[in-house]
Amino acid sequence: MSAPSARVGSAGRRAAGFGLIELLIAMVLGLVVIGAAFAIFISSQNTYRSNEELSRIQESARVAFELMSRDIRAAGGSACSNFSVVEGSGAVVDRFRDAAVTGDADSLRVVSGDDAAYSVLASTSGSVTLDPDELDAADDVFDVDDIILLCNARKTHIVQATGVSGLTVSFATLPGGYNPTADEFAPPGAVVLARLRDVNWFVQANDRGGNSLFVSRMGGDPEEVAEGVEDLAFTYLEAGSNAYTATPADWRNVIAVRMTMTLQGMNADGEALTRTASNVVSMRGRTL
Repeated sequence: MSAPSARVGSAGRRAAGFGLIELLIAMVLGLVVIGAAFAIFISSQNTYRSNEELSRIQESARVAFELMSRDIRAAGGSACSNFSVVEGSGAVVDRFRDAAVTGDADSLRVVSGDDAAYSVLASTSGSVTLDPDELDAADDVFDVDDIILLCNARKTHIVQATGVSGLTVSFATLPGGYNPTADEFAPPGAVVLARLRDVNWFVQANDRGGNSLFVSRMGGDPEEVAEGVEDLAFTYLEAGSNAYTATPADWRNVIAVRMTMTLQGMNADGEALTRTASNVVSMRGRTL
């Protein structure tokens, strides 16, 4: 009778499951695995946040440099020949002709003709008629009081629009009663009209407690372009020199601009993440 009893007791012990010690060990191992997985998750999340912030800083720098570079390359230029002589006088004319790029160590002002220029089919000394194949109406682009650039292969005039009607833009009579499409020394098909572009780039405080890159167009209100730009420094290269300076002796001789920008964000630990980037841009109209 003793043998069967022994067999029953042994089977009962085998079916009893984990003991307390085994259960505690399993729980500890499980907690270690969960803790390691959680640590990896937090590390990956912090790395993602840091990379995301760094990407944002790099994108802000790319956009800022691209927009400023476009203006600098076009400084003093128009859709007409570089040999087209700028006629007239006045502050705006003088700036376009002689000082298309001006500024200091902290700001930059650039004047040029707009990229979009429209063909002139006919003109008088005080008005132009635009090509209907390019515009449905002149007021799609031009407004009264706009500063506009009118040029052909020989002469460039900067005038203010006094009237915009249909496809016709009117302005004060050009000096000497000049009629751009009637110039015997310039092809009438090369006469174009464009808005004048006058932009000012600078850094100032935004309304979120930081600094941003701003642009002011034609003396208008500042427009925010890129967030996180803490500082922006400009230096200028004059023809015949191999050194950049913040104070050129003659703005008419400036052929290139170097921009150095400091951008700031926050890393995963909440500390400042700072990057500095530089870019050099040649003035197309003075180097070609």
